Amino acid sequence: MWKKIKELFKSTPFNIALIFALTGIVFYITVKDQAGEILQMFENADLRYILLIFVILIAEKCLLGWGLATECKQSHPKYRVSQGIVNAYVAGLFNNITPGASGGQIAQGYIFKKQGIPYSNSIGVLWLDFIVYQSTMTIYVLLLLVLRFGYFYSNYSQFFLIVIAGFVVSSAIIVFLWMLARSPRFYTWLTTTGINIGAKLRIVKDREATLNKLDEQLQAFGREIVVLQTHKKMIIQLVFITAARLTIQYSVPFFAAKALRIPVGTDQLLNIISLSAFVSMVNAFLPMPGSSGGTEATFVLMYSTIFSSVDATSIMILWRVMTFYLVLVIGSIVFAWAKTQKDVPVDTEARVPTTFAPEVYSGGEEIQER
Repeated sequence: MWKKIKELFKSTPFNIALIFALTGIVFYITVKDQAGEILQMFENADLRYILLIFVILIAEKCLLGWGLATECKQSHPKYRVSQGIVNAYVAGLFNNITPGASGGQIAQGYIFKKQGIPYSNSIGVLWLDFIVYQSTMTIYVLLLLVLRFGYFYSNYSQFFLIVIAGFVVSSAIIVFLWMLARSPRFYTWLTTTGINIGAKLRIVKDREATLNKLDEQLQAFGREIVVLQTHKKMIIQLVFITAARLTIQYSVPFFAAKALRIPVGTDQLLNIISLSAFVSMVNAFLPMPGSSGGTEATFVLMYSTIFSSVDATSIMILWRVMTFYLVLVIGSIVFAWAKTQKDVPVDTEARVPTTFAPEVYSGGEEIQER
């Protein structure tokens, strides 16, 4: 029975249906008593700002594609930014339709393979992208928490513990991986005592398979630490790209308010960006595909402290359509097109030798050149 349920939640059609069902329920609950007012706001919407949102979200995916291309060019100089943009939209699609955004990197690996990047290289690229994104987001949110702590703690005390918990979870992921890769003592403890305890508690089902998988992941992570240490100029570029992407993502509700002709000044921009970041922190605890249902409810609850309930709900609808459902539509079209394209053969002679120096990671094994 449990096995069938797990298989069901891995089904793409089921997850898409679940997304629409959960969103529909939340929309109905939040809109049912305000439908007339919300509809009127959309009828009077400023199309220029809606177009602006569309353009900046396209720019956000282009930035991600640029970042992926920058990483790929280290070993495949002919890799194009346009290929990176295709990969970015496929990642957005599968992150949105799989629980916990678990399917994005698998789909990216598939597209990379079609684009002539072997799995051995794409795994490294995806690891590096994850490290830079997670680290930059953690620092970005930390700065927002420091800058607006007093204001948000006094006005959002009912949510703030959840926001802090989400931030701790995001931070812990990076800290945990760094400790694994750089601390021999911690690595030894985890691969012996930690996994043995997990096996006894039946949290770890296959001890040997878990150890092998951990070693593989750790070696991949260790290789990317070498990249961080030896390609500082590229890493700085990727950090700025990621920071720009986050700023675009978190500022969409501001422009959505403008589009709906809701009075909002630039003095509220930082507050709105902060709230968007906090919503994303809360989403860390939502396992549903695309965090559907919980995201919409959290958004309305948080933004209702700045705007009226009608305004917050209207902003949420436009924000969700532009940042989520539009990605589903464009991502599906891009993925369908990418699948029909001929595979690009891997030209091993054209690949430049990587300058990533081999190092020894904390597990004691030599990390081979990527």
